[in-house]
Amino acid sequence: MSRKRKMASITSAGLVFAMLLSQSAVADLGTEQVKAAEEAAKWVNTEYVVNGDFESGADNWDINIPKDTENWLYGSGAENGYYCIWENKTEEEKNVSISQTVKLPAGTYKLGIKSTGAAGGLKLSAGEYVSTDLKASEWADDQSKWESIETGEFILDKESDVKVFVSGKLTAWNKGSAIDDIVLYEKEADDTDSSEENKKGYTISVNQTEVAVENGDTVNLEAKITYDGKEISELPEGVNLWWWVDTWNDHTDGLSDGTLENDNGSGKTLKAAYTTKSAGKYYVVAQLKDADGNELGSVCTTITSKAPEIDTSVDNDDIVVAKVKDLSPDFIMGMDISSVITELGSGVVYKDYSGKEINNVTDFCKFLAENGINHIRVRVWNDPYDSNGNGYGGGNNDVATAKKIADECRSAGIKMLVDFHCSDFWTDPSKQMVPKAWKDYTVDEKAVAVEKFINESLNTIDASKDVVDMVQVGNETTGGFIGETNTEAMCKLFSAGSKGVKDYNSDVKVVIHVESPQKNTLTTWSDNLEKYNVNYDILGTSYYPYWHGTLSNLKDEISYVQTKHNKDAMVVETSYAYTLDDSDGHGNTVREGNNDDSADATEPFTVQGQATFMRNLINAVNEAGGLGVYYWEPAWITVGDTTGLSEETAAARYEANKKIWEEKGSGWASSYSGEYDPKDAGKWYGGSAVDNQAMFYPDGTATAGLKVWNYVKTGAKVTKIGVEDIETADVTSEAGKEIELPKTVNVTYNTEKVEENVVWNTEGIDFSKAGTYTVEGTVKFSRKIERGAYKDKTSGITKCTVVIKQKNLITDAEDAGFEKADNFTVNNKIVDSVSSTKDDKKSGEACAHWYNGGEDKTEAAITYNKAITLASGEYIFEYVGQGADGDELYAEVMDSEGNIIAKGDNVTLTGWKNWKTPSVSFKLEKETKVTLVVGIVSAKGGWGTVDDLYLYQTKSADKSDADNGNTGDDENKKPDTPSTDDNNKDNTGSGDTNKDDSTSKDDNTTNGDQDSNTGNGDTATQPAKTLTPGAVVSSTSDTKTTVKDTKGILPDTVKFESKKVTDEKEVAKVADVVKDKIVGVKDVLIYELNLTDGTTQLHQLADKVQVTMDMPFALADNETIKVFRVDSDKLIACTSRVADGKLVFETDHFSTFAFVKVNTNAGTKAAAADAAKTSDDSNMYMWLVIAMAGLGVSIAALMNRKKEQA
Repeated sequence: MSRKRKMASITSAGLVFAMLLSQSAVADLGTEQVKAAEEAAKWVNTEYVVNGDFESGADNWDINIPKDTENWLYGSGAENGYYCIWENKTEEEKNVSISQTVKLPAGTYKLGIKSTGAAGGLKLSAGEYVSTDLKASEWADDQSKWESIETGEFILDKESDVKVFVSGKLTAWNKGSAIDDIVLYEKEADDTDSSEENKKGYTISVNQTEVAVENGDTVNLEAKITYDGKEISELPEGVNLWWWVDTWNDHTDGLSDGTLENDNGSGKTLKAAYTTKSAGKYYVVAQLKDADGNELGSVCTTITSKAPEIDTSVDNDDIVVAKVKDLSPDFIMGMDISSVITELGSGVVYKDYSGKEINNVTDFCKFLAENGINHIRVRVWNDPYDSNGNGYGGGNNDVATAKKIADECRSAGIKMLVDFHCSDFWTDPSKQMVPKAWKDYTVDEKAVAVEKFINESLNTIDASKDVVDMVQVGNETTGGFIGETNTEAMCKLFSAGSKGVKDYNSDVKVVIHVESPQKNTLTTWSDNLEKYNVNYDILGTSYYPYWHGTLSNLKDEISYVQTKHNKDAMVVETSYAYTLDDSDGHGNTVREGNNDDSADATEPFTVQGQATFMRNLINAVNEAGGLGVYYWEPAWITVGDTTGLSEETAAARYEANKKIWEEKGSGWASSYSGEYDPKDAGKWYGGSAVDNQAMFYPDGTATAGLKVWNYVKTGAKVTKIGVEDIETADVTSEAGKEIELPKTVNVTYNTEKVEENVVWNTEGIDFSKAGTYTVEGTVKFSRKIERGAYKDKTSGITKCTVVIKQKNLITDAEDAGFEKADNFTVNNKIVDSVSSTKDDKKSGEACAHWYNGGEDKTEAAITYNKAITLASGEYIFEYVGQGADGDELYAEVMDSEGNIIAKGDNVTLTGWKNWKTPSVSFKLEKETKVTLVVGIVSAKGGWGTVDDLYLYQTKSADKSDADNGNTGDDENKKPDTPSTDDNNKDNTGSGDTNKDDSTSKDDNTTNGDQDSNTGNGDTATQPAKTLTPGAVVSSTSDTKTTVKDTKGILPDTVKFESKKVTDEKEVAKVADVVKDKIVGVKDVLIYELNLTDGTTQLHQLADKVQVTMDMPFALADNETIKVFRVDSDKLIACTSRVADGKLVFETDHFSTFAFVKVNTNAGTKAAAADAAKTSDDSNMYMWLVIAMAGLGVSIAALMNRKKEQA
């Protein structure tokens, strides 16, 4: 089925026949000319349509098919792939389409396709140029019996984007088609029969025909002359090339006051230069003449010159901002300040640049206006209160709050956009909850309710109708609205909300708000809104660079809305972090290890970086013709700064903050929200998750970033150069291979980004073994540094993280990365592509993707069919995956007979780009051929991707380490790398405060949720010296917490760090495990205890050490403290006691610890008995076996181990 020849030329008999039938239309050409035209006409497969044979799954195709309509990919590879679109469930009319857009040069084209089935109204189309119905036929399994269909031809007179698609309305039971081989043909003339006459004579062209310059600029021109088809570099005698400036005939508007240089008019130079003088057009002609003055050819270059732009840049000592050219004077410079009233009510005081305090909304709005802001956005929830009148938080933004802000905007002389979420609390792509009062409403009843609510609310918020000039009907409604997910139902509700707005004031603009422009949602939804005749004015989108793609794509999406549907578009939400530090004790959406490494978040997380991002976004939206940009919550700062405080003081401040958030509603959610949203807000309630993306510092002082709104109009420059960021590097290689560190890294100055040379210090580092290494590098600055942390310095320090992986036994790298689909099979159609280039991959260009559009939870398997022969020994198979909350992945290994050798634990996914690593360890007693399986357990509506298959050996048959530098010990496996957050900035639940699990879950790495692909062995080198027995090491973060090395087993360079975990989501996660297993729990605190030796983390120790710390709780007479090491959902009890008012416990493993206050008589729950009885000695016997080779452990100990195992 696949056309393997890239330009397979085929003569179309159909074309010849059609031309013969229509001979009367070309009668004037004569019989011979018609015959010649027929013979010369050829159609070639251009392959502009990518993956038209579906051999790479559904890659490159945009699928727009209702979830309840069946569509699936059949097969892939081996020329048997095709796509099915089928409606066999209802008689309801369904709109379906599968499309891709291709860029075509000028030419003549037609489309072809093969299909079988009932067709049911499907058409094959090329944009609006041609379209033809698919033919209905009986289903044929034999693809040679499928219908071959072609459209008529269409002509493009210039390069154009053309949408190729199969679409239509499925109208009845069992209607649809299987389709394959969608091909775009181009008509070509037979160039083998060109007459010599066509090749004879002179032709002339120039290197540029349209040029835009500033007055005084010089344009260099060069002519290209050919004779009889061959280029000549020198003109023969009697042939001259004359350069001159044309101001006659069609060029009477041309200027001639510039300077033309062309070898003093010799007539023999192919080069000329023209320097402009005034603003206007210059027409420079290159004319070729023979000795008699006859013209042999000519060409004209149009030079448009304009006056140089005056440098209006403002000198300042803060930030550099490039002026946005041709910025519309009406461009919206907006800010969402929904939380400002509860912030002020919580004691926050803002300050202007002179230090003057701002303690009311009117003055705050005036200060924003002074800095270029001309529009305010405010969210509105229907009823954000529980049954007792307690606020859900997030600003408690009801109608009354919006009215207060509207009144203040009126006083400040600034307009307002009202954002109706049409819910009682946060709405976003993942949730669009129905208001409590509308819980059991039908779609029609919701339509009546939303129209009435919006109309009445607007009359309350702005009765005088002089402040509100735009209204959002819904917030981030890409996938749903008021509980409805059907597009037609959603549009009905949009129309009802719009009517409520227009009945209030017909001059107010209606905004529909979507997100994820990187998924072409503006294209999709502008089409949907027109199809269902929704009366709206503006399509708004969120744009956060951590999740939403490139600015170039954003521009394309905005342009589409304008050109295709004649509607305005704008960005209604955006923000960018100016620091990765937290200031209120509640974890931020963007922080170190979480959303801080997006390829599209290109600026450093500094004030300058934030300003540069905003300037570039404003520029992009303005260039695309967008209306404007709104910054989301620039004033949502901490209600109590925890920055720089001691651990104890910070903890106390955090507790005080929690009380304020609860009482005043100034956190993202309060505990009271659990009544309405128990799964998210009710679990992860707390403070601001965006305080580090504000434009005010924690003390309320405006950052210099706020000045960007004015500076984009003028530009701004600094007199002193500083360093904003020095890029770090990452290198990944396999053990035994030579590595090459980068020669340069980017240094971001406040004025520009420059690639600077770096010298790496690799002394003492052995890269021959698997592990993770940190290499320090010195970067030499090419600029004089006169400000900031690097003032007067000539160089700075960076680092390169080198990951040496064990050899991947999947030797085909393209297979391992799902870059091709040939060697995989799937057993469930929810896996819609094994090699998708358009979905979220971890690395490379492709990944496997699934989507469960069915009704029930289901399982699927992706099997790698290329058997791998492994020698006897121990191995681990793992891969990475991400996807919908609750979907699960597992790794499985089978033998050649299909018997399962080993199956890993199911790993639960936690949202978009929160990468997890399912794995399975297995042992082979003899040489075995194995097959690898990726297992998927997906709920209805579930989705996700998997990537980067990795199979490696941990021990060879003789139980020695595998020949890759591995210690052969699963305890030394590299720990989790940080997980990435989901796209939910309004809401720190659903993964927004996922803690970096870098020191947890490191005992059972074989089946665990690991985000590392380094395999075993993160120890770089063995320490040369150890501590003296009895030596005490204090924590670097809290000197009162110490480790006592009673037996002298720790390296003398060891460092100890203890850190209390304040991330509410992580604390709650562990607390749930504790409460599930331990009875009588009264309080839980979580600490990370880390030991490091240089760049190496020490987890499992050869023996126990003693940890001493201040009492984490005050205890009553009937209370005690229990200490547990946390291993995923297991608790390993540690021997502990209280001595001299201190808590003392022993451990031989460093990671995450839970300190639990319980009643004195409390114990473990029955279901957790095994876990509770298991102490930190749980791995002792394994370590005794390892130590026996070097230390000669007694036989009695070994027998004891065997006895227990039996």
